[in-house]
Amino acid sequence: MSEKEKESDQTEVYKPELFSTTPHPHLIAGRCKSCGKYTFPKYYACPFCFSDDLEDAPLSPTGILHSFTTVRRSMPGYTVPYLLGIVNFPEGVRVMAQVETDKPEELKLDMKMGVTVGFIRKGKDGKDIVSYKFRPVS
Repeated sequence: MSEKEKESDQTEVYKPELFSTTPHPHLIAGRCKSCGKYTFPKYYACPFCFSDDLEDAPLSPTGILHSFTTVRRSMPGYTVPYLLGIVNFPEGVRVMAQVETDKPEELKLDMKMGVTVGFIRKGKDGKDIVSYKFRPVS
């Protein structure tokens, strides 16, 4: 078994339908074909005009940090402390996810954040679970 196969056996992707890494990491939202509004995650019907004619649509790869906090107590599998942030995207959606940074003291409201993919927690079976996260963009 190759090293790459071993790595994939020990890693699980959480909610892969919510993000893509091709051609760069970005979130996949729902866009209403009737009114053009975005939702994340994609809904079954548009909450604005109630149309059920929605399509997958990529969100911008960057947004603006609206709020953040340090989580010091969490559910099993999560390594604490970790940062949790809310990011506003140009398409009009606000998304919450873990924040990945080596310098948490430098986080500031209204700073530019990019989407990345990384470790979020350990599964019950011991596998690393990866999903979308945010990181500061210089």
